[in-house]
Amino acid sequence: MRDLFGGSRSCIVRVSPETLDAVASDLDPEFQSQNGIEAMLRDPLAAASAALSLGTVNRWPPAPDETAFRRRELWQDWMRPRDMYQGLVCNLLASNGAHWLLDIHRGSRHEAFDNTEIDLLQKIVPHMLRAGQISRSLENTSALASAFSHLPFGVFLVNGHRQIAQMNEAAEAILARPDSSLRLHGGMIVASNPRDAQELQRLVADACSLRDGAIPGTGGTLIVPSDHKRSEMSRLVLSVAPFVDARAYGLASERCAVIMVSEVARRIADGFEKHVRGLFDLTSAEARLAAALASGRTLKEAAASSKITVKTCRTYLERIFSKTRTRQQSELVALLKSTEPLSGRGR
Repeated sequence: MRDLFGGSRSCIVRVSPETLDAVASDLDPEFQSQNGIEAMLRDPLAAASAALSLGTVNRWPPAPDETAFRRRELWQDWMRPRDMYQGLVCNLLASNGAHWLLDIHRGSRHEAFDNTEIDLLQKIVPHMLRAGQISRSLENTSALASAFSHLPFGVFLVNGHRQIAQMNEAAEAILARPDSSLRLHGGMIVASNPRDAQELQRLVADACSLRDGAIPGTGGTLIVPSDHKRSEMSRLVLSVAPFVDARAYGLASERCAVIMVSEVARRIADGFEKHVRGLFDLTSAEARLAAALASGRTLKEAAASSKITVKTCRTYLERIFSKTRTRQQSELVALLKSTEPLSGRGR
């Protein structure tokens, strides 16, 4: 941009009430030092730049303010020594009290920007706005992918033929387990039991389908293996749902489905006692009782394992009911079990 417009300097600067940072055509550590930043933030034009309309090119400094600006510190000590005599600016983005400003400056020996150059920059700005939107979208996608990678349950993104496009760490761990009822075959996710594999294919195809040309299918839920006699296999709950269309050049690409996988727990995970203690603000004794009940023990068995009386256990239980806002033991156990996946990672 500096070279295209024959400028002395060009930058995109993010300005907030407390600080600013910039991507600039010229490396200038002194200008971007704390002293330089404070000088820019002290100048009234820094605050005034936030009021500029997004996407509109403006001369800088504005004509009514130019004389006063030339007398102030920012011009005399910082911009004048760097041959930044006249500029064009445009607000590209405003978010959370900050704004992103495109700035192109010319020096004392350059001609002033004319209307033709202002019109040219005005034609370029929409492309810069779009580039910024794409950059933010990619950054959000990257952040979302990072979040998915640390979820405590498996997540697979598949097409209508169950071919895996993406999966998180928990999903990879599920496939790697020797007792897993899911496996990878030719890039596709399949269930070990043929009947389960057929049902999984049906749910994925439904989630990837279009109804009436627009409304996607709903997917569904299944447990694998469905054969209860296969006790050697880890039992998994699969929830299949439509995934939003990815689009390229404005055209929809292949539809996808997301498969979320969690294990039917055979025992309470390590660390569960500590988990519920922090989650519901329980005491150590209350958390120990809550974990025992969630693992399937009766109140009497829990009392015996902790070497306390059943009466004391009932006192703890009443406190747990109050803290968890539950009213009976079955409701409490259901609540505790529903939180278990959140404590299952990182062991």
